[in-house]
Amino acid sequence: MFKQLTCEMKRDLTSQFKQPVVIYMMAAFLLLVVFNIFLSDVLHDKVHRTGTELAKQVYELNLDPVASQDIIASLAKSQGFAVSVSDVPSNFANFINLEQEVFSYKTVNLRLFHWPSWLVESHLFIFLNLILLGAGYWGVRWWKKMFKQLAVVDKPIINPTKKPSIQSATKKIASPKPLGHQDLNILYGVPTNYNHLFALFFWKNPFPANLDVDNYFKLVIAKGFGELVNRSVKLLPSGGIAVTLNSVPATEVDKYTKRLHQVIYQACLNYRSDLSRSDIKIGVCNYRTGADQAVVYQLTKSALALAKQSAWQHIHRLPFGHTQSSILADSKEHLFEYIKKKHFMLFFQPLFDLQTGDILQHEALIRIRHKNLGLLAARHFIPHMSSKKDVLLLDKTVVSQVKKMLVNETGTLIVSINLHAMNWFNDEFWVWFKQQMDDFNCTEKLQFELSEDDYLKQHKKLSAQFECLETLSAGIVIDNVRSAEHLATYKKNIKSVRSIKLAFELIHNIDTNTQQQKTVKQIITKGTELNFPVYAVGVETQNELATLKNLGVVAAQGFYFAEPLQRLADITPHS
Repeated sequence: MFKQLTCEMKRDLTSQFKQPVVIYMMAAFLLLVVFNIFLSDVLHDKVHRTGTELAKQVYELNLDPVASQDIIASLAKSQGFAVSVSDVPSNFANFINLEQEVFSYKTVNLRLFHWPSWLVESHLFIFLNLILLGAGYWGVRWWKKMFKQLAVVDKPIINPTKKPSIQSATKKIASPKPLGHQDLNILYGVPTNYNHLFALFFWKNPFPANLDVDNYFKLVIAKGFGELVNRSVKLLPSGGIAVTLNSVPATEVDKYTKRLHQVIYQACLNYRSDLSRSDIKIGVCNYRTGADQAVVYQLTKSALALAKQSAWQHIHRLPFGHTQSSILADSKEHLFEYIKKKHFMLFFQPLFDLQTGDILQHEALIRIRHKNLGLLAARHFIPHMSSKKDVLLLDKTVVSQVKKMLVNETGTLIVSINLHAMNWFNDEFWVWFKQQMDDFNCTEKLQFELSEDDYLKQHKKLSAQFECLETLSAGIVIDNVRSAEHLATYKKNIKSVRSIKLAFELIHNIDTNTQQQKTVKQIITKGTELNFPVYAVGVETQNELATLKNLGVVAAQGFYFAEPLQRLADITPHS
């Protein structure tokens, strides 16, 4: 009997091994092992990249391995490394050996210690393995359920006494209910209890010429905020400093903002002992991951402008929250009230002659002083001024302010104004404009910018406006020009065209784009034939400027030269 039982057990065991389930389980196990090996390699590569970036940071900060050992140790600790074995906690020393590796960047070689990546990221290993095991478990259950359903369908129904009804047969062969899908978005979400800080600084007195301001403040921020993993410092062309602090606890945003001002102030005292706290101004914007960086920069500039205007408030912070457009769209207030109550500022963007360095003209730019968002550029608030009454008030205000300033300013500088598209066709505006020019003897200093796209679509309807400006000796600038195709029509249809301005898309990165260079060269060649000087706008780098100058651009404007000025007298042709 025992022998018979043994033979039956062997047959059962053999039959189990023949089943495909065992093969699937072995394949799943091998897949799990391969996945963990791959994950370990990926995490090791991550450690290597982090170490190399640390060596690069030490190289850029010009830190001496001996004199700055404490700083290097602090930087290494913030990235999960240690300079010596004694600096590493010995929690697992009896079970797991430390790994050491030499990270190199140019002339810097760092020998650092760290725990194995699978130990440091053990939570990630456990989490992903649980997901794979769970997915395999639910896959097996689904497969078994589908197998049973197919078996039910294929099995013949035998009931000699009673004919099955259509309803009962339908219930038996009904397809299984679909499995519920988990929302996995939370696995990739960003914690909402952390913010990032972007700050701009301004100081009245410059530093000594022999000071490397960029590297100096990189070292200052590294020392002052060693507990933060990610931080960056950038020297702006204007001479200011931009600082980014990542992963700041949301409850300590104000604390870090004040601390940032204190760190910069103490660093400035080392070279400018005559500085007071009021001489250091800071604008800050706190935001979360994924925020529009252009809006963050604009909010920070607005915050800095508000801080500079205040005699006692040296720090101003504007939270990101929503984009400016969203806030303005949701706002119940009327933006024209800001203009009506004179809550605005008029700035002037100078246009520089690339040969002599003289200023040829200024472009008038209006900024609304919003109570929540600070200074708003025209591109942010004009889309929310849709009524004819609002835009009429806007352009009347700008023209009136420019007229008043030109009366008070001496010299022959020209000011260009961007009219709203609606006012080019608004008879009420042109009647008012003629009345304003009756007692104004400097109309030749005025010119109005018209986009090339608007000209091509509407130039036949604008003949009366062109004649009006020609009669008053005011000029027209064709803006946003993208090609040389239509330049001849300007000469034919508008006698008061004084110049053309290239589109920003042709300027940005022109030093590396040969197609843009070819297009600009064609525009300049055609403009020279027609006696149209060609200007560039939005110049931001020295390489862009050098390329434009070599191509033959007459003059240029942009943040590379200067930020918009509040008065024409703030900068002169001889400065």
